[in-house]
Amino acid sequence: MMHWHTQAVPPNDIDALESKLKWNRLRGGTAAVILEPLGPESGTYPVYKEFAQQARDLCDKYGTLLIFDEVVTAFRVGMSGAQGYFNVKTDLTIFGKVVAGGYPSAGGIGGKAEYMDGLAAGLQGGKKVKVGGTMAANPLSCCAGYHTLLEIERTNACEKAGKAGDRITLGLNQLIDKYGLPFVAFNQGSICHLEAAGTLYVKIKLLKIKSVLAEINERKKLMEEYGAAYMAEGIVTLAGSRLYCSMADTNDVIDDALNRFENVFKNVKK
Repeated sequence: MMHWHTQAVPPNDIDALESKLKWNRLRGGTAAVILEPLGPESGTYPVYKEFAQQARDLCDKYGTLLIFDEVVTAFRVGMSGAQGYFNVKTDLTIFGKVVAGGYPSAGGIGGKAEYMDGLAAGLQGGKKVKVGGTMAANPLSCCAGYHTLLEIERTNACEKAGKAGDRITLGLNQLIDKYGLPFVAFNQGSICHLEAAGTLYVKIKLLKIKSVLAEINERKKLMEEYGAAYMAEGIVTLAGSRLYCSMADTNDVIDDALNRFENVFKNVKK
């Protein structure tokens, strides 16, 4: 797909999305709208709860497929993913490697039969889309995925991981207040965000692009430094700004992690 066939729309701006769909209808239509249902970067920029349903309604109105990127959110937000949480029916859904509990060569795609029937592997005739490759349809990964999902459901893993996410987020915000730091922590179930460098979302104007890029680079450097400090305390984060909890994160594990975060926070220069 050429880059000019992909158009970006700001999160939470349903009017901008409809404008794109309306304009594209004059040029043949829009194939699909692809969303991260909690918002970009696993919800770093959260979207309104009603945004997913509004997008679904627009896709129906303009004859467009709705695809959820649930690589992160599926089986973390719940067994039915973010679409279950929002009660929104998608046409297709993309799943990540968590679907097989960490077993390699994993991932997945699912959706309505009328669209899944258009996928093909091997030698196929008719109007089908070729989907295949060395890592595709690995039997062991499929088996691992099946049993992983059974275990997630049996152990109520999503709820337990979500409670761990609530506990560490509450603890982080208490530490932030204790040391008077300009940080913020929030979570969507087991997906936890710790913004210590500030996420930068700006409309870049031509005359200001130099200063904006300098600010982005400075904040990126800060994220890396915080990430290194957390790692030195034995805490593994994603880019120094994101944590993913699991059912294995008991209260003792979370409290130990918070003590390690405090070792970093108390050494931050005001």
